[in-house]
Amino acid sequence: MSPPIRIMVVDDHPLARQGVVAMLRAFDDQFEVVAEAETIDEALILATRTQPEVVLTDLHFDSEKSRNGLDLIALLQQQHTDMQFVVITSDVHDHFLLKAHDVGANAYLYKHTSAAELVRAIESVTSGFTHFPAQLKSALDKRQRAPSLTPREAELLPFIARGMTAKEIARELSHADANASIIDRTVEVHKGNIKRKFKLDSANSLITFAIEHCQDSRIDYRTMVLQTKRSLT
Repeated sequence: MSPPIRIMVVDDHPLARQGVVAMLRAFDDQFEVVAEAETIDEALILATRTQPEVVLTDLHFDSEKSRNGLDLIALLQQQHTDMQFVVITSDVHDHFLLKAHDVGANAYLYKHTSAAELVRAIESVTSGFTHFPAQLKSALDKRQRAPSLTPREAELLPFIARGMTAKEIARELSHADANASIIDRTVEVHKGNIKRKFKLDSANSLITFAIEHCQDSRIDYRTMVLQTKRSLT
C-alpha cells in the first residue's frame, strides 16, 4: 500500500481551512495533512519544513493587499519543483482561472465542490495530470480570439485602474519619461481605442477591465472590482 499523500492547506479563514482539513482526514488512508497555514509567509516556512507533495491554497487572502494564492504558487515553484498546486476559491472570474493556469497551478476548484471532486483533483495532480473546470477551454479560446493591447495601451491600464483622469495620467507618463511629451488628449485617444477594441460601453466598464488586466501589484484587484460593481448598482 502506498504511503498517504502529504498535503498542506493554506487559507486565512479558519473555518474554511479546518473544513478542508476535516474533509481530507476522512480519507486518512489516502491523505496526510502535514501543515496548515494562515498566511503566505507562514506557508513558505511550513512548506520547507514539512515538504508536502500537494499544496491546497485559497486564491484571495484578506491580510494580503498585493499578493494572493497565485503568488504563493510562483514562490514555492522556485524552491520546490516537485510540488503540485491546487487552487480552491469562490471566485468564478475567468481572469483568475486563466492566471492560475498560466502560473502553473495543477488544479482549480470552487469552494462549493464536493469531497469526491477534491479527492479526484488530488489524485489527478499526483498522477501527473491537471484538473480544471470545463470553462477553462472556453476561456482559453476566448482569450486567443480577443484583440490585443498596444504597449502604450497596456502602459495606461494601471493608471486607469486607479481611477486617474486623462490629465493625471498624461502628467504621470511625462514625469516618468522626460523625453516624452504626452497630453491628455492623447491619453483619451488611447482610452477610446481600448473601449472600442474590447466593446466597453462606459467609464466604469473601462476601469473594471483595467483592474482585471493590468499588472500593477499595488492594486487590490478584488476590492477595486467590488467597489466598481457597487458603483454600477
